[in-house]
Amino acid sequence: MLSMALVRLVPSAKEVEQFGYCAHNWWLARHGAGGQGAASERGIAAHSALGKEQGLIEGEKREYRSAIAWASRGLMVAASVTFLTVELLYLNATTYHLLFLTTALVLVAGSGALLVIGLIAQADYRRRQQEAGVVPGRLLASDLTQHTPMLQDTAWDLTGRPDYILQTNGGPTPVEVKSGHTPEHPHHSHVLQLGCYLRLVEVGQGRRPAYGMLQYPDGVFRVDWTPALEADLKTTLERMRAAEAAGKADRDHEQAGRCRGCARRTACDQRLA
Repeated sequence: MLSMALVRLVPSAKEVEQFGYCAHNWWLARHGAGGQGAASERGIAAHSALGKEQGLIEGEKREYRSAIAWASRGLMVAASVTFLTVELLYLNATTYHLLFLTTALVLVAGSGALLVIGLIAQADYRRRQQEAGVVPGRLLASDLTQHTPMLQDTAWDLTGRPDYILQTNGGPTPVEVKSGHTPEHPHHSHVLQLGCYLRLVEVGQGRRPAYGMLQYPDGVFRVDWTPALEADLKTTLERMRAAEAAGKADRDHEQAGRCRGCARRTACDQRLA
């Protein structure tokens, strides 16, 4: 029997999610059985659509920030010119005070227009953000809009790439998008996958994130990065490595509905339905 010490399995967060769904599902995927069915196609389409929306939102955010920045600069210059004009009028030091005053008024008008443009851009991106279901926050990285680098943890032999990472009060916060039915409570396999990203972000950022988020079509769940979730993830990784060492991973549930929704159902010799 192959010693556990010789087994070097470096799973991805997606593989952990597959194992959490069904160990045999993970085993089939690991040995070449591709995912099939409407759920897989729907997931790809949903991620693509959300990525496009996120790209548009970030563009509108840049327009808003640029407009507000230029409006602030214009108002600062206008205030300086106005102060100079008043000073010159008071001292009667020049006959060009009307030119200064006109310049100040033009700057104020221009700054006001930029401010209005900025506020319109802000309203647009917030509306689009709400309609698309994108979690608000400052975007640090997004695999939805561009191919981001793979995160790695050599201590746990773990890799992964979250759909996107936001800067929140809890620090860098990974967000994982799920396109299926919105559950009453997040699925355990999804929580495990998000746990991988929380661990990877912690290692990469050098700071333990407070939580991550699972984004379903009709709601977002906050998942705290607790010692209990960390221990659950460690146990799952140990089970995966034990299965790799044993050379097999059997179905570990008795739920026919899970089999009916499995992307590798047609290739499975242990399915219940």
